[in-house]
Formats: sequence, structure tokens, C-alpha cells
Amino acid sequence: MSALLDHIQDDEAVELTRELIRIPSFLWRESAIGRWLADWMRGRGYEVDLQEAPLRAGGATHQAIGRLRGDGGGPSLMLCGHTDTSDWNGDVFRRDQWRHDPFGAEIADGKIYGLGALNMKAGLASILIAAEAIRRAQLPLKGDLILACVVAETGGGVGALHLIESGCRPDYCIVTEAGNLDVGLISVGYVQGIIRVLGEFKHRVPYINPIEKAALVIDAFSPSYAQIPSAAEGGWLRYEPHPLIPGYPSMALRNIEHYQDATSLSFDLRIIPGMSEASVREDMGNRLEQIKSADPDFEYELVIPVSEGQPNMPAREATPVDSPLVKALVAAHTQVAGAQPKIGAGHRIGATADTCHFKGAGITCVEYGPGYIPNWPMVDECIEVEQIISATKTLALTAAALLT
Repeated sequence: MSALLDHIQDDEAVELTRELIRIPSFLWRESAIGRWLADWMRGRGYEVDLQEAPLRAGGATHQAIGRLRGDGGGPSLMLCGHTDTSDWNGDVFRRDQWRHDPFGAEIADGKIYGLGALNMKAGLASILIAAEAIRRAQLPLKGDLILACVVAETGGGVGALHLIESGCRPDYCIVTEAGNLDVGLISVGYVQGIIRVLGEFKHRVPYINPIEKAALVIDAFSPSYAQIPSAAEGGWLRYEPHPLIPGYPSMALRNIEHYQDATSLSFDLRIIPGMSEASVREDMGNRLEQIKSADPDFEYELVIPVSEGQPNMPAREATPVDSPLVKALVAAHTQVAGAQPKIGAGHRIGATADTCHFKGAGITCVEYGPGYIPNWPMVDECIEVEQIISATKTLALTAAALLT
């Protein structure tokens, strides 16, 4: 297997990461990079499906799916990354504070800087160059190797769901989220929505002010991202703690808007296995009814999800540590890095990924990718060059072990 790595040049995945950074791909506006990736794979002999993913506001965006065919004698593997980058009202997060051009892909101090460098164009580049090693080595594949460059992970996994609906059902999947090269067996899900507090629109007379009433909601659901006590411990949320995801579930109110007679608070609730969108809706509704019972003037609407076109992310159980996928990935990482990776929730504890949708479709799935996230969102988003190189080699060796 080590001979396989002779088919990878260390600078390939690095330079490909830089090329991808230079192609803007804000959430919901990913057709340009989708077409570029389709051309890149098509030009190297992959079977390519350029899929059109419908969007919540109408229109569509495009995602590129490539495939190297096996002979059907073994399991298939999908390497998956998302093309969307963070989007803050159509622009870069705090652009005026960046010291590096968000689309310049500059290298400094052993890191590549740019929007999407960490989340997750380096992961995409690792997928593509790992597959190139397999193709160049002309390994006789028993199962298919699928390269999924999906859209809108940060929009609820719209691209992953569209891919599943198209009939893609590999046996195994690795999602290359920025996990500091940890093997992620489990991640949280999320339920996002809006609590709309209703009042009156008047001037100069006593009236029900929804802005004031919104303070009751803030008190009821704070503090931000602190673990919420379970109902069994006197809290308002029903769940059983999960040993692999300590500190969760947790919640934050993340935005507040007011117009005339309504004040809207958007929320993000990170959930664990055993919880669901339906159970959260019921528990939040009960909590809001408690406020109303104490204040008859309190009126509200609870909107979950935010929209039909932006689904929530369910929480799935951990992938078994003794699955062939995990064993192959751990062995490959150990060969490349000289030490075993961390296994469990990993560096990305508290973050979500498309793994939840693939697991829901019966696909054995883990997260493994380059990049350490010190905080999110980031000014001067960046990723270490060495992690890109290590991830690429590990993914190539894992694919070879599973498919041959």
C-alpha cells in the first residue's frame, strides 16, 4: 500500500486547495465551483454527474459527483465534501478585518489563507487527489469510489439530501470536515427555528410591546450554549445524556429582529441522539406555554424549521468503532502520522455535518478531514499545509484498503 503514495506529489492537494479558494462559492451560489469540479473530474476520466439541486427560494445550484467504477465484487466508498463557504449576508465574515485577501489563497507561515480554506476546500482537495492516487496506480477496484462535492451543508445539508434522493447509496462514506485529523464517530444535530413574539403597534398609549415580552424568552432559554438540564433534573428538555457528547444539548438565541407588532428571535439548539425535531418542538412549546401561563399578555408563534427548504440536522448514533471503515481509516492514519488518531466526537464536538443524512440513509459514515478550528466564524480563515498533505495520503490508503 505504501507504493500507492508514490502517486501523490505533496504540493498537489495544496495547489488544488488554492485553486478552489479562488472560486467564490457562498452558500446557495455554488454552480460555478460545481461546474469547475465536474470539468476537473471529467478531464481525468471519471464518470461525472453534474446534479442540479433545487433551492428554497426557487432556482437551483449545482454539485459535481464523480465515480471510479469497480467490478461490483466489494463494498463501495464515498469521499464527500461540501462546496459552500460561510456566508454573512452575501459577503465574507468581517471582511474589513481580514489581513489576507479572502480569495487570494496566500501561503504564509505554513498555512493557506482564504475563505473556505478550512471549511472545507482543503477537504475537497484531499478527496480529489486521494482519488487521483487510486486512478494513477490503476488499482483493480472491487467497489466503486465516489467523489461527492455537495452543496449547502451549512444550509441543512440540502446537497447531501439531494444526492441521497438521486439514488446514491454507497456502503461507506467519509465526510472530510475540518476535524484536526480525528476520526469522528458521532456528532450533534441541530434544530433551528424562530420564536416570534406578538404584540401591538401603537404610539403614545399603553400597549403590549413585543420587544419587552421577548425578554421573557431570553430569560427562559439562556445562557447561550450552556448544557440544558434534562427534564429528569428539573429542566424543560427531554433527553438522556450521551457519554460521547458531554455538555450537550445546548442552545443559543442568535438573532433578534423587530417589525411593527412582532419581535422575532432565531435560535439554534444542538441536539443529541434520542432527540428529534418533533420532541424539541413539543418541549419548546411547553416552555413557552409556561411563560404564557404566568403572563396572559404573552403571545407567540413557534416556527420549526426556519423554512421547508432549509432542513434541520438530525442527531445519529455513533458509528461502531469496529466497523471496517473505522478500522481501515485508523490504520491508514497511523501509517501516515506514526500515531493513532483520536476517536469519538473528536475536535468537532458540538458541530454538525452531512454525516447525519448519510447515516439516516443506512450508510456507514465517519468524519475525517484536515483543519483545526480555533473559533467559528473566522477572520483570516486558514489551514495548515501539512494537514492537507496528511489527510490526502490517509484517504488514499483507506480507499485502497476498502476497495481492493
